Amino acid sequence: MKTTIVQVISAAFILLWIYTAGSKLTSFQSYKQEMSLQVFSPGVAGVLLYAIPLLEILAATLLLIKKTNKLGLVLSLLLMLVFTGYIILIISGYFPKKPCSCGGLIKAMGWKAHLIFNIFFLSAAILSLFITLKPEVRDKD
Repeated sequence: MKTTIVQVISAAFILLWIYTAGSKLTSFQSYKQEMSLQVFSPGVAGVLLYAIPLLEILAATLLLIKKTNKLGLVLSLLLMLVFTGYIILIISGYFPKKPCSCGGLIKAMGWKAHLIFNIFFLSAAILSLFITLKPEVRDKD
C-alpha cells in the first residue's frame, strides 16, 4: 500500500512538472515576458527563465527512474517549498508586482487557489518522503 501511495504521488508530480515545463517552453515568449515582470533583478530573472523549466524536467526525470525516485521527491519538495513561499509573499503583499509565470491552466488560478494547490502537492511530497524513509531511521527515539 505504501509503495502504491508513493507511486501515485510520483506520477502526479511527473504530470505536474512535465505539464508546467511544457507549457512554459511551448509559450516561451509569453513566459519570458512574464519573467521579466517579476520582482527579481534582470540577471536573476534571466537565470530563472531557464532554470525553472530545467529543474521541473529534471524532477520529472528523476521521479521516473526507480533508483532516483527519492531524489526526485526531494527536488519536488524543494521546488514546491520555493513556489509556495513565493505565493505566500505575493498574497501577503510583500511584493509590489504580482505576475504569474506559471504554466498552462495553473496560471489561470487565483493566488489563494494556487496556494491551496501548492500546499496539497507540498503535503504529498512530505508524505511520500516520510513513507520512503527507512523504518529504522524514522522510528529512532
